Amino acid sequence: MKYHSFLFEKLQGSALGTLILIGLYLSSFYSYLLFHILAELFSIVVIYAMFMIAWNSRKYIENHYLMFIAIAYLFVATLDLLHTISYKGMAIFTDYDFYANQLWIAARYLESLSLLVAFIFFHVRKKPLNIQLQFLVYTVLTAVLIMTIFTWNVFPICFIEGVGQTPFKIISEYIICGILLAAVWVLSKHRERFEADIYRALLWSLVFTIISEFSFTLYISNYGFSNLVGHYFKIFSFYMIYKAIIQTGIVRPYDLIFRELALKEKTLQEAKETAENANQVKSEFLANMSHELRTPLNGILGYVQILRNDQNLAEQQKHGLNIIFRSGQHLLDMINDILDLSKIEAGKIEFNPTKVSLSSLLSIVIEMTHVQAQQKGITFLHEEHPNVPHYLFVDEKRLRQVLLNLLSNAVKFTERGSVTLRISNMKHEAETTEEGGGDSSLFPALSSHLRFEVIDTGIGMAPEHLQHIFHPFRQVSKAYAHREGAGLGLAISYHLVRLMGSEIHVTSTPGTGSSFWFDLAVPAVQEPSTDGFVRFDPASSSDLLIIAPDGKEVEQLYELALIGDVMGIRARLQELQQNAPQCKAFITQIQHFAKDLRLLEIQQFLQRLLL
Repeated sequence: MKYHSFLFEKLQGSALGTLILIGLYLSSFYSYLLFHILAELFSIVVIYAMFMIAWNSRKYIENHYLMFIAIAYLFVATLDLLHTISYKGMAIFTDYDFYANQLWIAARYLESLSLLVAFIFFHVRKKPLNIQLQFLVYTVLTAVLIMTIFTWNVFPICFIEGVGQTPFKIISEYIICGILLAAVWVLSKHRERFEADIYRALLWSLVFTIISEFSFTLYISNYGFSNLVGHYFKIFSFYMIYKAIIQTGIVRPYDLIFRELALKEKTLQEAKETAENANQVKSEFLANMSHELRTPLNGILGYVQILRNDQNLAEQQKHGLNIIFRSGQHLLDMINDILDLSKIEAGKIEFNPTKVSLSSLLSIVIEMTHVQAQQKGITFLHEEHPNVPHYLFVDEKRLRQVLLNLLSNAVKFTERGSVTLRISNMKHEAETTEEGGGDSSLFPALSSHLRFEVIDTGIGMAPEHLQHIFHPFRQVSKAYAHREGAGLGLAISYHLVRLMGSEIHVTSTPGTGSSFWFDLAVPAVQEPSTDGFVRFDPASSSDLLIIAPDGKEVEQLYELALIGDVMGIRARLQELQQNAPQCKAFITQIQHFAKDLRLLEIQQFLQRLLL
């Protein structure tokens, strides 16, 4: 139905156009002057309409080519209007009969050169079109052309009565055709900047204009057949401009706007790909350089440690070796930081969560920080709330790295007082499942919401400096310039914590100290008991203990959940009811999920037991 409607509209439009062309041709038999007026007025009306649409769309259309052409054609239309009213037989200008030929050449030079010059704006994207300047330039050009014809009488003669066109007129037509051909070539080079329909319409407009200009090189009489053909092709040319500008601007106005948006998106995508490639090259370079530097540096540090064990060394030699070792260790730390930062920026940082003993993880952190604090003569405190779980499912290396960075930073900027590491479980109340039905309260939450907080009594920071502390290679003030470090520790910690799904927060008061903290939601994991069952203690105020069967039974249930075998799950649960009555809470929870076919929740529930 839509196809037939579209076809009818096309036929209707073609029929109307054919009738107009036939009517124009018949008018030439009655009066060629009437035909000329109608043909020229058609092109003039199209030009003014094109200008008005482009002008009112200038806030949204950033295609400087179209805007430049619209303004240029406004002045071309002015010359064409003068050409129309000065045509032989109009009896408006009586001192000379062939002003129209001179105005025609002036208008065509202005039109063709404008079409070619407009392409400059495709190569100067960042420089906007200066509309006021263009209006000024074209006003001066048009005024000068008009004065050379009507006032100064210096414009070359283009037509001689009884002889025909002058060599200047014919050569000018060929030059104009050459300029238009150049415009066609440049247009084809920039076709991707136009909607397909607009591009084809502009291309055909240029082609018809070239044919029109060529026709005007052949006539002898201003009322001759070649002159008539030339005006017909001029009508075709401006009709295609109508198709490109007016119809597109009214019927599909958003195409012009979204064309610019698409080009901007393409440019941004290209810039993004270039930046990503450059970042990739930088990351690979840093990784390679870090590796090349770490290899000899590790050798130096190794031999320094061997030499330090020599009992025959004098105190001065030991002191020198200690300086070499500390400097080398500091350099190694900076290399490792740069490598980590490059991995983070390249999106290649890896997390390997495993079952971790929290006390074991913290023992290394506490020991290293205690040594640093002791060397500076400050106190190091460790506060761990009793509801913190013993085992977690985290990336031990990354969590330790973040804690060490925060603690080392706190010790570095604390001259007296203390540095405190505080760990608490912010989510220690037992949670029940949200789904109704069944004895869901038998299964408390297995996750913990831990807060890691580092508090110091150091020099603190002003509020305006807090927004910069997580930027790499940044010193927040000159007061910190004498401190060691490349300024990467906090930046790396910030990104690592974000990749863990959290944020580092900070409060600080100059002269009083700072507090850094972040929260992590991590699964709490319990070790198997000696009787082969897993007991889940949610570290909450609840006295309820959830007992699960051994790992083999859990694995079998998990495999059944993966393949969607609900009947198999129910059969295994019935066996467990008989063989392991102490797992009643566990069995009840799985039955509750299986009843509503919530296989994904069964999988998630069992995954926690397999950690």
